[in-house]
Amino acid sequence: MTTRKERRLAGSGGRLIMIGAPLVVIGIVLALILSGTSSGIGVAVAVLGALPVIAGIVLLLSAGTEQHSRKGRPYA
Repeated sequence: MTTRKERRLAGSGGRLIMIGAPLVVIGIVLALILSGTSSGIGVAVAVLGALPVIAGIVLLLSAGTEQHSRKGRPYA
């Protein structure tokens, strides 16, 4: 059974990924549609969307590490 800390980390991580993924997609589409200097707007939106995605992935990895540690398995 998962601990409360693992559930919170995994839940927050999934939520952050769901928030950031649409922004990344919108930013990539804007970067492809716009030309010249205007494509920088799309790139900026994609980068701003990537930040919560990266944070969500880190939280999911932390939850996995917590679970691995709880089971008492060696890391290496």
